[in-house]
Amino acid sequence: MKSTVKFLFKTLLFALPVLLVFEVLFRLGYFPIITNSTIFDLKMIRLQKQHIERVKVMSIGSSVGLYEFNSDIILQNLHTSYYNFASWGLQIGDIRTLVKSFAKDYRPRYVIIGSSIGDFIAPLNETYLNYVNTGTYIRKNFPEVFYFKNYNSIHQIIRRKHTAFPVQLDSWGGALLTVKAKDINREKWNEHNIFPTKYTAYQYHELDSLGIWLQAQHIKLIFVQVPIKASYANTPVSKQILQHHFDQCQAIIEKHAGVYLNYHNPAVFTDSLFFDQYHLQAAGGRVFTRQLVVDIKKIIK
Repeated sequence: MKSTVKFLFKTLLFALPVLLVFEVLFRLGYFPIITNSTIFDLKMIRLQKQHIERVKVMSIGSSVGLYEFNSDIILQNLHTSYYNFASWGLQIGDIRTLVKSFAKDYRPRYVIIGSSIGDFIAPLNETYLNYVNTGTYIRKNFPEVFYFKNYNSIHQIIRRKHTAFPVQLDSWGGALLTVKAKDINREKWNEHNIFPTKYTAYQYHELDSLGIWLQAQHIKLIFVQVPIKASYANTPVSKQILQHHFDQCQAIIEKHAGVYLNYHNPAVFTDSLFFDQYHLQAAGGRVFTRQLVVDIKKIIK
């Protein structure tokens, strides 16, 4: 018995300095690497610090949902609890994984997916399972556990913070972005033919599975097709591909009593409102969100 106590005491003495180092890193903003998405990890730590218990309206999606849902306009019009869980590069399957976890944690009545064709082109990101497969209590109260659950060296943690693309999240998870004309990436501005891919059919299946699950939970799914720059679909073939995608998503969403909203309208969302083929500038996001809340107010009760 004495030898066991002695062993435990020595182990504790050894572990305390290590724990102290990671706690200092956490306090200084060098957060644990939970997934391979910097913005997702930052947002989850922010959620923990805000102690949000419930959101009636949850929005989620990839970068289009992150940059284009104007939090101030949404809150001024909906007058209810809201948070934007969107993150760079999320595919529909990733969204399904995260929504199932977030819905249990925050008990929303409505889930709004802000989506574009980029959400249907790649495989699942399995690193999100590191987050959702961790207990809710630990995620919400002791995110420092991820320093050890998904161990990375201190060098990797520090390097990630200093090389990450700077994003200013607002208090509701949104991040408006304005890119100056001189900084616009011309390759991205003219990008074509990213869709469909060999993963597209699978992502449609994931959307169908999400619709089934949310309907069973009595959570209303609102699927929002965000604007795409007119030049992306500038041939009869590309227009046909895009329309087929719109029709496919609408059929899936409405099959499960969801609401499909499409804001792809080149007459309204001109090139000057974009910074690449798929992403609106902050000014474009304001135009888009004002249109969105008019329709959302008719749905949310």
